[in-house]
Amino acid sequence: MGIFNPIIKTHTKTQTMKKLALVLGLALGIGFGAQANKYKMDETKLAQTFENSQEVTFSDMYSADLNAADMTSLNLKGDSKTRGGYLLRSFFCGGIALHRYYMGTGKKYMWALYFCVPVAGGVAACVDFWGAVFSKDFYKKYENNDKWFVWLD
Repeated sequence: MGIFNPIIKTHTKTQTMKKLALVLGLALGIGFGAQANKYKMDETKLAQTFENSQEVTFSDMYSADLNAADMTSLNLKGDSKTRGGYLLRSFFCGGIALHRYYMGTGKKYMWALYFCVPVAGGVAACVDFWGAVFSKDFYKKYENNDKWFVWLD
């Protein structure tokens, strides 16, 4: 008769997958570690970089004067709508139509159209963003325009 030991457990698929992931991670870590030996640091160039640098403290950053020439070069006019501002808002907050409010769409329910109608709002936000990426004047169509699908005109 064979000996039966109830204490011995069989490996499950999850235990096998965990071991496989661990072995794969170790192999990748060793592989990338071996590649790190190719890079050499030049101590003289590093020392020269630190010698040429200028120390800036936290208080120096806040005490710096921003004169009018600096502000005009930043193109920070209060009423101007920029393509960059439109692209940032449409990429990160397109689902709630923040880019439409930025361009002057005055309807209070525009966010609901984008957010509450997921497919149509998602498609509209995607077209709004990519249209402005590929066409420089595309975002200007949205200025003070209350239509939902402006790009259909």
